[in-house]
Amino acid sequence: MPTYQKPPTVNDDARAVDIYREAARIISEKGFDATSMGDIAETVDLTKGGLYYYIKGKKALLYAIMNFVLNLLEDDVISIAGEEGDPDQRLASLLSGYVRLVIDEPSAMNILVNEEEGLDASYRPKIMERKRAFTDFLRESIVGVLERQQRTPMLDPTVAAHSVLGMVHGVVLWYKTDSDLGPDELVDQVTQLALRGLIADPPATPDPKVTRTDVERSRPRGKKRQVA
Repeated sequence: MPTYQKPPTVNDDARAVDIYREAARIISEKGFDATSMGDIAETVDLTKGGLYYYIKGKKALLYAIMNFVLNLLEDDVISIAGEEGDPDQRLASLLSGYVRLVIDEPSAMNILVNEEEGLDASYRPKIMERKRAFTDFLRESIVGVLERQQRTPMLDPTVAAHSVLGMVHGVVLWYKTDSDLGPDELVDQVTQLALRGLIADPPATPDPKVTRTDVERSRPRGKKRQVA
């Protein structure tokens, strides 16, 4: 049995990030139950023993993938939107950043949204807490917009938040990177579609260049988190 070592931080080990992304792609294509550690090891050009250096098993890998994309969500979306003082601008930043993340990390986002049942019982509450924190932030951002507009009757912010999330998550199912519709245009259109249901005169979609590119996301970052 291979010796298991504590997983590296997702922020400062580019090889681990490659593994998470490739594993997420395979699991999205084949399904969690049908994917073996051998499948993943072969895809990332490691022996099974080499793969166990990074992660101790399939359920732990699923947990690591979810933590990886949640870290991106917190660092590249929530933290940037949280700096906006204006409610409309904050919501626009939050939505455009989230759409961008779904486009940039479709497989990992698909895992985060759809594979909770595969998590070990000890992992699930931790992931659910982090996901709930994002949903709460989105809901609070929507409340800020609705209160500023003094809507009567006011939309239910919980219904609005989950409706927006459902629309954005659907992008994973139909968007193809070789589409005539480029990523920046897609971010703008999906963001504006969501905003127009909440804001009478929505602000322009924030410049997508403010978020990190794939290359930048693979580099070491200052804030370090363990995946387990």
